[in-house]
Amino acid sequence: MLENLILGALKDRRQKSSTLLPKQKLTEPPPITLREDDDHLVVDFSIRDRTLKLYRRDPLQMKTVLLSMFNSGLLSMRQVAEAMGLTPSHTAALARRLHEQGAMSLVDQRQGQKEDFVVTSSVKAELIQQFAVDVMTSGRTSGAAISEKLKERCGIEVPDRTVRHHLSRLGLRGIKRSLPQLVAAVKKTSNNCSES
Repeated sequence: MLENLILGALKDRRQKSSTLLPKQKLTEPPPITLREDDDHLVVDFSIRDRTLKLYRRDPLQMKTVLLSMFNSGLLSMRQVAEAMGLTPSHTAALARRLHEQGAMSLVDQRQGQKEDFVVTSSVKAELIQQFAVDVMTSGRTSGAAISEKLKERCGIEVPDRTVRHHLSRLGLRGIKRSLPQLVAAVKKTSNNCSES
């Protein structure tokens, strides 16, 4: 220690680096890691008692902080994409948008359904019936086609988005292929019974 002080006093201060003192090693800062903790995503700076907790139920806060850290080179694309459950390309697009337009550009702008459509049990029954007819006659069951046929046949106006939603909730998409096979099998069995 004393030796370094003496050598430091003797060195030529006009030079950037000393030829007398051993070169100091530049150390890399510790890596920043992300980990789950209950309802939070914890940004751990690898320094004692230096963490940042991001509440999972506040996606705007998470996006803003994580993307800002990515834009600053503190976190990798992979870390941010995995933490937010997004693809790297979508993460890159959001990071670019944050950089160019600010945090308000990350707010979800989707409007959603303007009207609340109440689908009664009788409307659901017609929807199921139309779905079954479409599967048996054409094999096609698009939400737009069913919506149009319900309007023509029954005078019921249900948006195609609502039709798709209820087809999914009722599990009807899952029987699209099996229903024609089942009907064919029942027909074949009933034909065999009538012949005997």
